Amino acid sequence: MRLFFLLFSLFILTACMDTAEVPSSTEEKRSTQIQSNKTDAQKARDEYKKLQLQRGIE
Repeated sequence: MRLFFLLFSLFILTACMDTAEVPSSTEEKRSTQIQSNKTDAQKARDEYKKLQLQRGIE
């Protein structure tokens, strides 16, 4: 009887514990899209700076 009570208590405790949530595939897609947009924006910013420097030289 004690073993049953201990196992039952352990089951209840583990069921009530907060588990780490695994990000869904849509969240992963969003984060990769955000990172891609940041990279594209940085490239565009660099190109703009190069053009501004060229115009300043001419």
